[in-house]
Amino acid sequence: MEKSNHVILKLEGGLGNQLFQLAAGYLLAAKINSNLLIDQYSIPLTTVHGEQGYGFEEFDVGQLPDDKKIVVLENLPNGLSTKLARKIPTIKKLLLKFRMLTSNPQGIRHFFELNKLSSTSDFLKISSSAKLHGNFQSWLIVEKASGYGFPRILRLQNTPKWVEELKKEINFKNSLVLHFRVGDDTRANYNFKQPDISYYLAALDILRAKRNFSNFFILSDDVSRVKLMFGSKLDESFQYLELPNDSSPAERLYVLSLFGGIVCANSTFCGWAAWSIYNSGGEVVVPVPYSDGPVLGSRDFPPTYIQLDKYSGREIHK
Repeated sequence: MEKSNHVILKLEGGLGNQLFQLAAGYLLAAKINSNLLIDQYSIPLTTVHGEQGYGFEEFDVGQLPDDKKIVVLENLPNGLSTKLARKIPTIKKLLLKFRMLTSNPQGIRHFFELNKLSSTSDFLKISSSAKLHGNFQSWLIVEKASGYGFPRILRLQNTPKWVEELKKEINFKNSLVLHFRVGDDTRANYNFKQPDISYYLAALDILRAKRNFSNFFILSDDVSRVKLMFGSKLDESFQYLELPNDSSPAERLYVLSLFGGIVCANSTFCGWAAWSIYNSGGEVVVPVPYSDGPVLGSRDFPPTYIQLDKYSGREIHK
């Protein structure tokens, strides 16, 4: 391919992060009328949950304008390299640095996302080929990408039978779901703390007043822990929805996105379900601040979402 004819996207993280990155790559490729090459090499080296490759292949992510291509580069680090990199940080740094050079033989300029706010603004000004490095967790970028055809509602290319059966059992559009993240990886994450129960209870009061939901569900990465932590504070109308152990992240995200209303955990995964739900006419509540650290601040949630303080449950007025 010609140097000026494509965008390279370094992909990393879990499914929620990957979708933000995909939206950024999609937007730039569409703007400059180019192909999009997606380099997934770093995923096995960096993800918390041990993903071995990109996770959005099950979604119908649409086509770039003018028949331009989205191509995922299949080559990944071998098993030994991955094992060593996850144990020895120096090896991981060396592998990623080497990959940064070899994945860009044409010498396309790099764009590194550093500070979230300035980087989003700077990214939107790019008008030529680039290799993108970063998480790009900006709903403004996603919104602009959707103007070129990036999906507003996530759909699976092939819906598994167990999901079809679930859709027959549950009236999703008239049901509200609370999403909790309580797994081991969240408990010591002091930069991105999860909401208190006060947030969930305040969200319930707001959404029950807005819409007469007939069913209430809880979905989590650890249902038994949610029952232990919060079960006594949630009334008996809630049903705990446990999905098959062998279901993929994309399948679980799709199920979460089917509901008519959602109260999100502090999670990019849940944020993408909220994106689909809101664009399908549903109700969305999200927690702020997204980050408890001094730099990242809150993600730029669409102002039409209901935003509540994740500790007190107080509504944040935009």
